[in-house]
Amino acid sequence: MNYRNGRRINVGDILWAKNARWIVTDNYQMRLIGKEMELTQMILPAFVEYVGNIHDNPELLEADK
Repeated sequence: MNYRNGRRINVGDILWAKNARWIVTDNYQMRLIGKEMELTQMILPAFVEYVGNIHDNPELLEADK
């Protein structure tokens, strides 16, 4: 699966969607970052924006960014 710009979706990618940051999990779902609730949903490439990857930039996991 690819993003709108053609970049391949990878595990550990940080996405921006629905006014929140999400992380791509090992089953290629996206999980909400930095909230008290657990929420996981299917990735819809047309509605997400790639921010970065935690393997390249671990500080992206910080909740306040």
